[in-house]
Amino acid sequence: MGELYLVGMGPGDLGGLTLRAREVLEACETVIGYSTYIRLLEGMGLLGGKRVVRKGMTEELDRAEEALERALLGERVALVSGGDPGVYGMAAPVLELMEERGFVRVGGGVGLPGRFRLGEGEVRLEVVPGVTAANAVASLLGSPMAHDTCLLSLSDLLTPWPLIEKRLHAAGEGDFVVVLYNPQSKRRDWQLRRSAEILLRYRPEDTPAALVKSAYRERQEVTLTTLEGLLEAEAGMLTTVVVGNRQSRLYQGTLLTPRGYALKYDLETGEALPGEVPGLSLRRGDA
Repeated sequence: MGELYLVGMGPGDLGGLTLRAREVLEACETVIGYSTYIRLLEGMGLLGGKRVVRKGMTEELDRAEEALERALLGERVALVSGGDPGVYGMAAPVLELMEERGFVRVGGGVGLPGRFRLGEGEVRLEVVPGVTAANAVASLLGSPMAHDTCLLSLSDLLTPWPLIEKRLHAAGEGDFVVVLYNPQSKRRDWQLRRSAEILLRYRPEDTPAALVKSAYRERQEVTLTTLEGLLEAEAGMLTTVVVGNRQSRLYQGTLLTPRGYALKYDLETGEALPGEVPGLSLRRGDA
C-alpha cells in the first residue's frame, strides 16, 4: 500500500512548519510540488536524497495525478502546498481526481487519514495541516481576524468574476473582516481596485487595511493603509490583503479588530456593563 500525504508547509520558513509536516517530509521518498515551494524546502535542507518532482504554477492537476500514480505504485509521497492544503491548496484537486477516477474507501469510516482503493492498488491518504497565509499575515499585523472573517481569492482562473463580486458584496454587507488572496498579477491589474470600490459601499474610507508581501520569507513587507488607500495600492501574487470591519482600528503599528469585550464589560474594572450578564447573550442593539 502506497502512502500519499498532502502537506501544508505554512508560510515558507522552517519555523512555520509543523512538527508533523517535518516528520512526514523526512519520511517520504518522493516530494512533489510547485517549483517555488520545492525551492523553499530545499533551502530548509529537507529534500536531501529524495526524488523531487517540480511543477509549474498552473499544473495542479498534473501534480495531483502524478502523486496518486506514484502512491498507487507503492511509494510514500508528499504533495506539498503553501499554507494549508485545504485552504486554496492541493486537497481539493486530489479528492476531486480520486472521485473522478472511482477510488473507493476501504473499511468505511469518515474523515482522514483513510485508505482508498482503485483496482488492485491501495493508497493511504492523510492531510497534514499548515499555517495558512491568512494566519501568518494576522500574526504579523496583531489581531485583524479576532472577529468573523471572510477569505476570498480574487483570481478568476477557476471562479467567474461576477461570482467573486457577489461574494465581495456579501462580505461587505455582513461587515466581515476580509482577507484577499491572489489580489493582483501582471494579467489581473484591476481586481484589487474594484474590490476596494465594492467594499467602500459598506464601510468608511478610513477603514484600516494592510498589505503583507512574502510573510515570513526573506523579502517580507508589511504595509498599513486604509480601504481608500487600496484604490491605488500595488500588490502581487505573493501579497495578502486584509481589510478590517467597522470596529477595526490601528493601534501602535498593529491592526486591531476588537473581539467585543468592550460591548459587554468595563475594560478597566472587568465589571459587566449595565444590562449585561456574563455568560448570557449580548443585549446591546448596536453590536
